[in-house]
Amino acid sequence: MKAEKLAKKLYDAQFERYSKEQAKYKVIQDLRKKVYQLLGNIKNKKILFAGCGDGLECLPAIKKKAKVIGIDISKRAIETAKRNCPQGKFYVMDFERTNFPKNCFDIVVSILSIMYKKDIVPVLREFKRILKKKGFIIIVVPHPVRKMIKYNKLNYFVRGKKWEVWRGIRRFNYYRLIEDYFDAFLKAGLKVIKLKEPRPIKATKNTPNREINHPHFLIFQLVKG
Repeated sequence: MKAEKLAKKLYDAQFERYSKEQAKYKVIQDLRKKVYQLLGNIKNKKILFAGCGDGLECLPAIKKKAKVIGIDISKRAIETAKRNCPQGKFYVMDFERTNFPKNCFDIVVSILSIMYKKDIVPVLREFKRILKKKGFIIIVVPHPVRKMIKYNKLNYFVRGKKWEVWRGIRRFNYYRLIEDYFDAFLKAGLKVIKLKEPRPIKATKNTPNREINHPHFLIFQLVKG
């Protein structure tokens, strides 16, 4: 089964539970705040949220008067996004093959979504195609160091499709090294103008310090090369 079809099957089946866990997970909420710090003034900007899930990540952009469009491969996700964000426009769509015209978005945002693709180069090329000349892309992915510590028994050099359990939910990712992301950006004709490794906050007051002494995420800001 292709990765996108498997992702759709998994998230359609357990979407409500996954959405609920993400909504109450303070680490994700803090990550979204850090992404918005990079977006700057987005009033009247046309923004695509690729892999938008339940749409909660889009709400701040709507409140800031951006023109928001969200896409996700999960029908149940899009149904929920429409309820959560009636001011936005949401479509069931594979972000590797959109039907948007060229050069139509000021910003493309992908938060924890491209890791479900086996090959991210076609995805990046599609983001580049639909991005305006002076626009930019924000991509958030799991940090390979986090995967090394939490799932890979301290082995950093783990690549490929791996299954894992997060907060009781079984899911898969395609693991990559930092160099793999840079190689993909080059192949897609994109240039990194900013890289951030945000320090995670404690999810609860009982979260041990070992959980916050390494980065959980990588945030890339990209422009056309």
